[in-house]
This record gives sequence, structure tokens and C-alpha cells, in this order.
Amino acid sequence: MDEKLKKSVLQTLAYFDIFDCPLTSEELYHFLWQPDVESKYTEFVNQLQQLEHFEHLQHQKGFYFLQGREKIVGGRQKRVKFVEEKMKIARRGIKKLRWLPFVRSVFVCNTVASAGVTEESDVDVFIIVRKGRLWLTRLLVTLILSLFRLRRNKIKVKNKICLSFYTVDNCLNLKDVAIEGNDIYLMYWLAQLIPVYDPDNLLNNIQKENEWVKEYISSAFEPYDILYRWEVVDSKSSRGVKIFFEEMWSGGYGNMLNKQAKSVQLSKMKKNLESVQNEKDTRVVISDERLKFHENDRRREYREKWLETCQRLDVPG
Repeated sequence: MDEKLKKSVLQTLAYFDIFDCPLTSEELYHFLWQPDVESKYTEFVNQLQQLEHFEHLQHQKGFYFLQGREKIVGGRQKRVKFVEEKMKIARRGIKKLRWLPFVRSVFVCNTVASAGVTEESDVDVFIIVRKGRLWLTRLLVTLILSLFRLRRNKIKVKNKICLSFYTVDNCLNLKDVAIEGNDIYLMYWLAQLIPVYDPDNLLNNIQKENEWVKEYISSAFEPYDILYRWEVVDSKSSRGVKIFFEEMWSGGYGNMLNKQAKSVQLSKMKKNLESVQNEKDTRVVISDERLKFHENDRRREYREKWLETCQRLDVPG
């Protein structure tokens, strides 16, 4: 195997090892970090087979992982059940949200999307909203999922839907929320979004707006089976209701409602004295274009762990 490609393989496995997630050959090819050598999948598999006895790499039951990490294979196989359960919960909640005006797309993200989920995990979603209606839509989303007891709160986390990331449909480039340096977590986060409600195919717009990711993961946005194996939520039955309210709240009246919703929510946010919302970083972002509430943002921690592992493997990131 080419030395540059070997380095990319080890760097990729080093990242996913943080989450105890071994990769299939297809996943490894799709998520390969900074590949300096381009090759077709069949060629890549042939080269991988030459590495099966390489000292830093192991292959077992269809998965590739770092040497000495055999136990994570069984762990990932067990997590398949958790992923299936949490995707059902996601679909149940997103079916409610499809009726709401100005909700344009909802994606499952983070641990469920990356197969790093545990039995106790919540279900993170990324919501795209019509521009100019972010605050009103967030209020409606919160009310609906709270009403059906599907929303995560400080007490109930397991199998609840976490509403921590919204953006408007004309602000899809997320580079502004990246941490300084290579934000490897955000890049893989974008590469692993699962569209559950996306009638206008905004996933394609997200990928176009975030082409910068492909400088590091060249195949990040190529068609990939795991992204499309989940049944998407039907949008036809809700279209009439959405259009009615979107037209009714499209003008000055809608602007007034959005302003009032913003005032109510900002007032509540200011009372959260434990929040890092006033810090000058991207853990929490509050604006009319983007709402991001990741108080326990571990991206720097993950990057440091990844760099340490790469250094140990003699393949500096």
C-alpha cells in the first residue's frame, strides 16, 4: 500500500477509535482523512488487504480498527439495536415537526448518525428553518415536542430529542462555527448528517455550501448507502397545512410573531446563569440566523485525543 494512503487510513481509524467505532472498508473509503492518493473503491480494498497484517491495523468480522482494540467490534454490533430504536424515535418526533410552518428540513446528527450511540443517548437533530422565522419556529418546535414528551430536558435524556442546533436556509455554511485549526469533529458531523425530513433536498445545498470539508475528506459528500437506508418522513400530507400558515404568517404579522417569540426566548436564556452564551467562542451561538446550544462542546477534547493517537502511531495529524 502507498505510504500516504496508509497514513490516511490510520488517521481515519484513530479518529473513529475515540468513539469505539470500527469501520467497514466502505466506510473507511468514504470517510478517509486527507487522502493524497485517489483510487477507486475496488483498488482501495485490494490495498487494504495488503495491510491486514500491518502492526498498527487489525481486521475482524468485516471491520477495520487499530491494533489491540478488538473489543470495539462487538460493541458496535450491539449498538445497531440502539441506532434502530433511536431512529424510530427520531422519525416519530420529526413526523410531528413536518406540520409546522417554516420547518424546511430535519437531520439526525451526532452519535446516532455516527453509530457511536449508547443505550443512554439522546437523539440529536439539526433543523433548517425559513429565513426570518427562526425564533417563531423554534418556539413551535419546542412546544410540540414538549407536548408529546419527546423533547430532552435536564432530567430526561435517554431516547429524547435534543433541540440544540438550528440554522436558517440562507445560512448553511457552518465554517463560522468551526473551532480554530482543523475542526475534525465538525467535518465528520457534516459528512454524517442523516436526512429524515428534507422535501426540498436541502442536504444538497448544505453540501455545496460546505465544500471546504472536501479539502480534508474528499469523499465526504459522495452518495453513501448508510445515509439513505432510513425511510424519510413523508411531506405530502402536511404540505397544505404548512402552506396555509406560512402564507398567513409571511408578512408583517409573521414578523411581529417572530419578534415576540424572540423576546420571550431571549428573556428565558438570560436567566440561565450556568450558560456559556456570553463567552467569545462557538459553543453557544445566538443570532437571528443561527441558534446553537452546545454547552458541553467537546470538539477540542476530541481533536486532542485524535492528535495524540496519531502521534503514537507516527502519523501526525
